[in-house]
Amino acid sequence: MNARNTTAASQDLVRIAELAPQADDRVVRQHVISQVLLREFAAPAKRGCGLHVQPYDLQHPQRRLKSRAPRGVGQIENFVPYASASLEAQCGAVEQELPEVFTAVKRGNALGDPHVRTVLRDLVALHYVRSQHYRDLFHRVFAEAYQQRRGWLLTEGQELLRTASLHRTGLHTTGPQGIALRADQVLSPMLAAYRSGALLRVRIEDSFNKARELMAQWSLEILEPEDGEFLIGDNPSLTVRYEGTNLLYSMALGDSHTTVLPIGPRHILALGPADVHGRIPKHLVDHMNVLQSTQPN
Repeated sequence: MNARNTTAASQDLVRIAELAPQADDRVVRQHVISQVLLREFAAPAKRGCGLHVQPYDLQHPQRRLKSRAPRGVGQIENFVPYASASLEAQCGAVEQELPEVFTAVKRGNALGDPHVRTVLRDLVALHYVRSQHYRDLFHRVFAEAYQQRRGWLLTEGQELLRTASLHRTGLHTTGPQGIALRADQVLSPMLAAYRSGALLRVRIEDSFNKARELMAQWSLEILEPEDGEFLIGDNPSLTVRYEGTNLLYSMALGDSHTTVLPIGPRHILALGPADVHGRIPKHLVDHMNVLQSTQPN
């Protein structure tokens, strides 16, 4: 079996064991888009009930949805069902600094402060990982990896499985049913961790930390529209790559040319080779808005 994947799986199980006392400490309604970020897209409600955002159902565009306060938008019930309170606390450490950071962006002096630049890059990383897109990808990858590992144990790995089983139990494993039983026993801890949501919990945490480290190597672009406004979608932090004249999106971080995140109608963040506070033409604003509205869920 792939040594790297095996080591990572072992580390995941160790981290899950550390989190076991917090397993039931959950946040039921979890925001995949930070409330403080949604407030940047909010406007005064028509009837004077505070700031509201206007949601749209792109799968059913004929539906007319009511505007809502930011706390009622961009959330998923039990997005992470295992030890989510401590994960929310990690995210909150970034989010609590955003009001002052967004003020610096609007003043135009954000790039002059190294700490502000760090918080903004962390915000991009946070929304890249804490997203429906990441969760859906996690489920697909786990299903594929689980079947691959089980298939390997039932074929090329049979002898290793027999030897390990004999060493552990003192019993010989024979026949297809016996091999299948042992394979399922070997994989059962990881399958249980997946079904409980614990594996998703530690994968999000680990991926967030790695994304922060990777994005820290990039400079930051803060871009304003020459005309129009930026929109925000359900998975707002998008990896982007140019291939000729084609603009591709939602690939792995290491395969992208940049990662973008709208932080208000008048500002979008992009990772780049140099710190830049600039403006982009309307056709690029429209392109970014199309990506926000057509990205996979």
